[in-house]
Amino acid sequence: MMAYLMGSMAIANGPNITDDFCFAWVGKEFGIFGGAYQYYIGWSGRYFGNVILHLNPLIFSPDFDYFTWATCLIMSLSLANTLYLAKNIFQKPWWNPTVLWSALVFQAIGWYTIPGLYEWYFWFSGLFYPLSFQLVILFFNLYYFEKARWIRFFVLPLVLFLLIGSSEITMIFFSAVFGCLQLYRVIKNKRIEPELWILGMVWLIGLALVILAPGNAIRATKHIALGDGLIEAFKIAVHQFYLFLKEPLFWLMNIWILLFGTGKKQESPISWPLFFGFLGILFLGYYLSFLPISLALDESGIPNRTLSLLFMYLLVGSSYLSFVLHQKLIESLPAKAQFPVQLLIMLLILPNMHFSKSAHLMATEISSGTAFQFAKEQEARFRSLQQNKLDSVEIPAIQTKSAFLFNEEISTDSSHLWCKCIAKYYGKKQVRLKNN
Repeated sequence: MMAYLMGSMAIANGPNITDDFCFAWVGKEFGIFGGAYQYYIGWSGRYFGNVILHLNPLIFSPDFDYFTWATCLIMSLSLANTLYLAKNIFQKPWWNPTVLWSALVFQAIGWYTIPGLYEWYFWFSGLFYPLSFQLVILFFNLYYFEKARWIRFFVLPLVLFLLIGSSEITMIFFSAVFGCLQLYRVIKNKRIEPELWILGMVWLIGLALVILAPGNAIRATKHIALGDGLIEAFKIAVHQFYLFLKEPLFWLMNIWILLFGTGKKQESPISWPLFFGFLGILFLGYYLSFLPISLALDESGIPNRTLSLLFMYLLVGSSYLSFVLHQKLIESLPAKAQFPVQLLIMLLILPNMHFSKSAHLMATEISSGTAFQFAKEQEARFRSLQQNKLDSVEIPAIQTKSAFLFNEEISTDSSHLWCKCIAKYYGKKQVRLKNN
């Protein structure tokens, strides 16, 4: 159902006034890598994220239809990566019902629950957030399940380099979790394996590129004492963690894993010290992820796209902890009781889908035709702008307001950033919203 709603809304998707035309113009002006470099020295150190931003479909064509394909591509990538993870965990073929069932349920709960669904899948300038999450899942897939040398010594370092430069939140969370796990491994084995030397060097290079980026100094407009910033980050993290725990689907999924695991138990489950160690690492990565916002970024609130990223990392981490607890449980549900309990959990999951704000908005806009009318009006006015021969152009406001797709209207002031970017992209001197 969620895939149907998202696919239907993707048909109505197009460029957003916020940022999309700016990245498209810079990409056309300087090239994809040239634009990424301009952004690197002027705003953000996420070097791979900057490349993604400047791959905006408008660079290649003014046709809005390509934004539909961008949404469908990231949806397909998410599902394929989840299937790959389930296949590796269960060690069964792709088409095995358990693999398909687990992957679809995990993907659905993510789609129904994350607060920033629109910013993840229907705003091209936000696509690097879900992409960074997929890179982390792909990295752990390859690291723990693939044995081929070319994967471990070429593909794995490449994926690591890309994920470090995809998002600051991903960089911090991944570095805390994976770094602590490898530190434990080194202490236990009393040696550093050649593979880890390579990954360590790639990680340090990526980290340096992000942290030492000239654009960070321009973007970091907030100046606060370190102690105050640490306390503020703690307060935000605790408050947001409370909001995450209020999600019923989060609990239902973990209860399912706790009761049923992967269908079989390991012979030697992880010890309690390791369990609590991983729990501490998970909380450490979660807390550290709030430091950039509390110490440097002067923002009134945390964007939903960032909260969605943190929620997905908590969902994956808690799922693993639930699986470990399942392995340590001495007693299991009787065979006769398993199906009724599974059915009960699914009956509890289904009603919660009704309370998904994103699902409700998409269903409403699809059934009413609002999204498609909005898309029709938006494409028509920009096609008219493209065909207009005048240097200064006034464009009409969109009459149909979409609660899901519509983010911001352009300004009546031609000096506004969005107006300037649109004018640059279409080769005009001035573009502004027409006064009614």
